[in-house]
Amino acid sequence: MKQVLIAAAVAMTFAPAWAADQTYNVDVVVVGAGAGGTVAAVSAVEGGLKTLMLEKNAFAGGAGNFMEGSFAAESFMQKEKGVKLTKIQAFNEMAAYHHWRINAPLVKAFVDLSGDTIQWVYDHGVHWKEVKTAWRDKADLTWHIYPSAGSLPKAMVETFKAKGGTLLLSTPAEKLIYKDGKVEGVVAKNAKGDTITVNAKNVILATGGYNFNVDMVKKLTGIDMIPVGAPGRTGDGIKMAMDVGAIGDNMGPMMINGAFMPAEGEAICNGANKEVRALFRQGLLYVDSTGSRFFNEELTIDWPQASNAIARTGEWTYIVFDEATKREFSTEGKGYPNPCGNFIQRHQAATQLDALLKANEAKGNVFIGNTIEEVAKKAGMDPATLKASADMMTKFAKQGRDDQFGKDKYYLRAVSEGPFYVVRGKLNTLTSLNGVKVNADLQVLDKNDHVIQGLYAIGHDAGGVYGDSYDLKVGEGTASAFAINSGRMAVRKILADK
Repeated sequence: MKQVLIAAAVAMTFAPAWAADQTYNVDVVVVGAGAGGTVAAVSAVEGGLKTLMLEKNAFAGGAGNFMEGSFAAESFMQKEKGVKLTKIQAFNEMAAYHHWRINAPLVKAFVDLSGDTIQWVYDHGVHWKEVKTAWRDKADLTWHIYPSAGSLPKAMVETFKAKGGTLLLSTPAEKLIYKDGKVEGVVAKNAKGDTITVNAKNVILATGGYNFNVDMVKKLTGIDMIPVGAPGRTGDGIKMAMDVGAIGDNMGPMMINGAFMPAEGEAICNGANKEVRALFRQGLLYVDSTGSRFFNEELTIDWPQASNAIARTGEWTYIVFDEATKREFSTEGKGYPNPCGNFIQRHQAATQLDALLKANEAKGNVFIGNTIEEVAKKAGMDPATLKASADMMTKFAKQGRDDQFGKDKYYLRAVSEGPFYVVRGKLNTLTSLNGVKVNADLQVLDKNDHVIQGLYAIGHDAGGVYGDSYDLKVGEGTASAFAINSGRMAVRKILADK
């Protein structure tokens, strides 16, 4: 008997890898632990549902680790500030912006819940910093600012675990379990290569869209862009849904964040090169590779609109300014005319701009010349064309009127005092905007608009929320807001059908 026990112990010690395969049986499995996924998971466990959450990365949070703020209408914070914007007004403004190329019942349900979600988030320990707007001339404050980047998913994960939820990191989902027309779970694989089978009554896809699937983005948009933000968002949820009969809903639009000077690991203006990257938000003279001006640069603060113009110019776009502008932006009391996210504030003075411009000149992203012709040659542009653009902008600045595109005089600056600077930039994408077709309860639909039982898609895995561009000026923070609200909405449907 002793020999048998020893043999059994040895067999266990040297068991093959498949022996570590695991099976879970739950009410809900959430695929993706970003902002929407973590909110959905907390909503589920608080609703009494046995819940497991899978995350592809070795850390939770996803794109939620970069969120600055979220949209809402009729929140308690807006009411305290006297904001008059109503939910129905906000919805109709969004619908009009997207030319009604949206799933109207879904967007209406999201907007209607948005104010309540601000309170829900606050009640879960994430105390909003403020409600504001980035626009100089906008009365409606809709952008609710998080206390810090990543604060929401961090709090959600802590709550989820405390209430008995199970989180598996480094465990990407690979396929849905689909039987007799119903989704009944998901199969995943952990970092050790073990197969994780999750049998679930409901699957919520929250994988964050396909921003980092470069081939998919290029195929759908035809534009070469730099993806920024959380890695791992490669369309996993969308592809799994399509494998069981889902269809796309206006896929292709991206949250293109405007052009920025490339800086590895930096998104928007939150890195070491933020003072140079912020220049792309200041309404300065933009030119294409020939040195020709091509749009109203006032729109750089409305970066979804600016991105559409920039996308027409090719791989690179360029900003042009002179020593006087550099000096102005570096002077206390003047500073940058526009903010850049929450990282550069309006009228904040640059303190490292000169050194950063010189450092990036060595990297080939900045060109400096004593004359406009010299800097044009360094940047590979036609000197006569760039000089004509600079002279035209100088004329407009002196007369206080843009005769070409009507740029507000707030942004008019001469390009006449050497040295002259050209900084090249490339379009950045923060996320894809639409995914698979869903109904107003986030249930995934097939080509006949029939519900695929047991399957939900939220956040950027869901489609029907956007037309061709992100609605920044209508509602700042709608992407993150839709993620967290759709997570709550999906679980509400699950609980209602329980």
